Amino acid sequence: MLLPQSQSRVVDTQKDTQFSDAWVLLSAILLAAGVIFDNLFLTTAALFLVLIAAVAWTWARFSLAGFCYERRFSETRAFLGETVKLTLAVHNRKPLPMPWVTVRDVFPSSLPVAQNRLEVNPTSNLAEFSTFWMIGPYQRISRSFEVSCSERGFHRYGPAQVLTGDAFGFFNRGGECGGETRLIVYPRLYSVAEMQIPAKNPFGETRGRGNLFEDPLRTAGIRNWHASDGLRRVHWKASARFQEMLSRVYEPSEEQVIQLFLNVATLERHWHGFIPELQERAISVAGSLALLATEQRRAVGLIANGALPGSDQPIRLMPGRSPQQLVHILELLAAVTPFATRPIEQLLSEESPRLPWGATLVVVTAIAHPDLLAELADLAAGGRRITLISLAEKPPRRWTGGITVYHLPHLVDDIIAPQPASLDAPEEIAA
Repeated sequence: MLLPQSQSRVVDTQKDTQFSDAWVLLSAILLAAGVIFDNLFLTTAALFLVLIAAVAWTWARFSLAGFCYERRFSETRAFLGETVKLTLAVHNRKPLPMPWVTVRDVFPSSLPVAQNRLEVNPTSNLAEFSTFWMIGPYQRISRSFEVSCSERGFHRYGPAQVLTGDAFGFFNRGGECGGETRLIVYPRLYSVAEMQIPAKNPFGETRGRGNLFEDPLRTAGIRNWHASDGLRRVHWKASARFQEMLSRVYEPSEEQVIQLFLNVATLERHWHGFIPELQERAISVAGSLALLATEQRRAVGLIANGALPGSDQPIRLMPGRSPQQLVHILELLAAVTPFATRPIEQLLSEESPRLPWGATLVVVTAIAHPDLLAELADLAAGGRRITLISLAEKPPRRWTGGITVYHLPHLVDDIIAPQPASLDAPEEIAA
């Protein structure tokens, strides 16, 4: 006769042990019956149950001792679209076997594991990857998986939860292991041909202003102060002597400095949201220009109105020619969050006075709205070298005097549908 479902016995996998008071009561009854009736079989059965329980408890007590779980990537940095090899390994460093081990590791839900299913937690948007192992004494086992780098970002793996116990399944022991591992996925990088910008002067023509740039470390003289100079350029001693604001004039340098400005906003009002695909293309263009500047041995930096995870401050890396400068820029681009911290024109106004006077300000944006163009026009009128890289549907039509403009709608043809625009069209700008 089948018992009703409410009375049926099941194994509770959520309990730390399947051992209950019933085992103790059964052992006591058998031992008492064996003593009273002088029955060797009952006494032996009672002692056997006690022995099994003691062995199982001891086994589970030391089951996690000497256990090691490792998570290794063939590459900890990869570009979007690449595949990396993930190796999971367990090691039992004791003579006691581990007949069953379940490891539930935390994986990012955005990076799929080939031919394996991830259980996504809708609350944290993280996934769990479960593996089952049977490990002998002093044995080491490893398994390899392929991870598709399908999304840019800093992706965190771990920590893992491990559950094991004795061979009888009476007692379980769990713990945390594996620590945390990061996999950095860089944005896709375009070649000069893909961006369709001039290979000779990709950051704008400089011959009209001379091939020399200013070195802010060497002062050659003074001149009248301009509002775009910023306070760092003011020569305070000379200003106090002549009773007027004067700026330093720096000695020329042959090095061209490139300062990239990335606008992560894809709508004119950044608090209205964003278009993820369009934003990713702009980030890829910024990374591609950083690579191009590095290949041409130019000092390059990055400023963006996006923030790093857990921060509300804009990204700011001053120009440099360090061998690690490109790596730093790509890591910043990989980690940038989608929401803008402030309008890009405001960031340009705040940061431009801190940059060397001869630096070329390269602005990468998916939109070119009037406020941004007005700020770029003011900077250009003040003598700044400005290059605008626009991924907008239509090119800007006003306020671009003195600004080198590259319009790259072909990079986002699958996102926007650009239409041929007449040069006599009345629009001032296409957002």
